[in-house]
Amino acid sequence: MSAKFCPKCGNELKEGAKFCPKCGAQIVQNVQSSGAQNQNVVPNQSAEQAKNYAKDFFKWFWDSVKHPSLSGKASNKYFGLTSFIASAVFAILSVMLITSKINGAIDLASSGLGGDTASSIASVFQNLVSDGAGKVELFSVLMIVAFVALAYGFRAFAVAGTGEKTDLFEFINKLAAYTNISVMLSAIMFLFLLIGGLLALPLNMFIFLFVVINDLIGFTYAIIDGQNSNKFDKLYVLLLAHLSLIIVFFIVFFKSLTA
Repeated sequence: MSAKFCPKCGNELKEGAKFCPKCGAQIVQNVQSSGAQNQNVVPNQSAEQAKNYAKDFFKWFWDSVKHPSLSGKASNKYFGLTSFIASAVFAILSVMLITSKINGAIDLASSGLGGDTASSIASVFQNLVSDGAGKVELFSVLMIVAFVALAYGFRAFAVAGTGEKTDLFEFINKLAAYTNISVMLSAIMFLFLLIGGLLALPLNMFIFLFVVINDLIGFTYAIIDGQNSNKFDKLYVLLLAHLSLIIVFFIVFFKSLTA
């Protein structure tokens, strides 16, 4: 029997295969009048949708990095949410990588000293580092959620009485467009850690300063951009918004410490 190949990618298929193991395309077996089987490919809809989503997302992401204030509406209401999830993922991965590097350095130091005492002390320090890393990860995720929630709440407060409806996902898209450069910088910091290890920390702290500044600018701009209420002056809305962000920062910080 002659070999059969996927009509989509050309990969050789096993007899009776329902899916291509290489590209994931669904293979439909059609029995013709001659009794021979003709294989037709049906694109995997989930894979195609994911591919199109990723393609459109990265185009929107790059456009927003080049022109944050001119990016316009996103073609998908979940693009902004995806950006903030990516930001949380990079934060968690960076903390995990730093923790791994520190614990590795502790292991190396204890091996050099030798003895059960050194090993016990190293184990204590590693547990402290791992526990602290978990708290930092929790703090990072909670602050991202608080950042989005406060920005949305104060935007709704700023436009109260104007008749403007503040759609949650449209606003998240807009806020993400203003802060996507921070996501890109977070990815760069992770790569620096991956390549340079703990030696990259001083440079990453410098980059992190720009991340914080950019996030605060995006937070501010998303709240006051466009139409505003005659009831509340922009300055007072921003003062309340930033004061609330500082208060929430300390609340989340202490909650994370005691978690």
